[in-house]
Amino acid sequence: MIKWEFKKLLKSKVAIISAILFIMLCSFMGFLKPTLETENSYRDKQYKLIIDNRPKEVIANEKFNVKFKKIEQLAEIKTVDASLKKMADVSKKTVDSIKYKEYKDVDFYKVLDYRVAHPLVSIIMVVILVMIFCNIYVDEKITSVDNIILSSKNKFKTLNAKLFMAAVLPVVTYGVYIGAEFIITLIQYKMPVNGGLEAFRILENGPFLNYNYSINQFLLLKILTMSVIFISIGVFSSFFSFVSNNSLTTVSGISIFILLGKILSILPVFPSKLLDLLGKSNYIELLFYYKRFIGLNIGNIEIFNMIFDIGYLSNGILIFVTILGIVLCKISFRKIIAR
Repeated sequence: MIKWEFKKLLKSKVAIISAILFIMLCSFMGFLKPTLETENSYRDKQYKLIIDNRPKEVIANEKFNVKFKKIEQLAEIKTVDASLKKMADVSKKTVDSIKYKEYKDVDFYKVLDYRVAHPLVSIIMVVILVMIFCNIYVDEKITSVDNIILSSKNKFKTLNAKLFMAAVLPVVTYGVYIGAEFIITLIQYKMPVNGGLEAFRILENGPFLNYNYSINQFLLLKILTMSVIFISIGVFSSFFSFVSNNSLTTVSGISIFILLGKILSILPVFPSKLLDLLGKSNYIELLFYYKRFIGLNIGNIEIFNMIFDIGYLSNGILIFVTILGIVLCKISFRKIIAR
């Protein structure tokens, strides 16, 4: 049934539009890059672009020294505040374990990190997933194919195949994108080196990491986080397709789902602690302002006299929401079949 669903998807107009968007995304992102550690530029009071023409090694080591000095300062903080204490402990581990107190080539990883979760990637991926999965069962209803499915002995297999697609295809699509950008970045910046070094080397806010990540570990964390986000969007798009009668209702449902956390976070009707959590763990922030959150120490929250790290709690909520979406889809199957 999964093969049949996949073949049906490939023959659809949505697949063609999605493929065009995906190819355009991979191509366009191949031209984008951040300011490298060996580069520096700024705008003066007249807004004129000033490019630093000093030797690359000089610029890179200056940037490294600024970051490392911040980490050393954080490591010396003495405090009872749980969040600051954790930041100090992580900084101390970084200072104690650092192998090279100088710049090392991390251009490949700096660029790949930039391309892995760029806001444009989030936008196009969400558009593709919504287009595919908002129609995954609504189209069957519109064409009355759902009656054939529900009268078949394989009805559960068919519905489960659609859910399987919603959970797996986002990972496959994102994985292909990561692979494409890896190859493009490899061609542009040669073989990656120094991936085992400290993650703060490729980040502007590196001193505020919530763990002493290596570059490889940090990239893996970011890829896994974005993958779970895309899975949850695919699953909930399918859920709204299962419970709706037309595409407009389905698209409206998933749009509200994505925006709901952000909307609730600005309404002064909830406790401040809950607003703080919603403000840092909603889909809009995670998709478009990931640099503020993924892998960073973003504070603690007290719930029932227990202290939780907001970053870890947000990841837990994200996983819970994804599982909830799968459960809701399963429940909707029973209601569909019981009609």
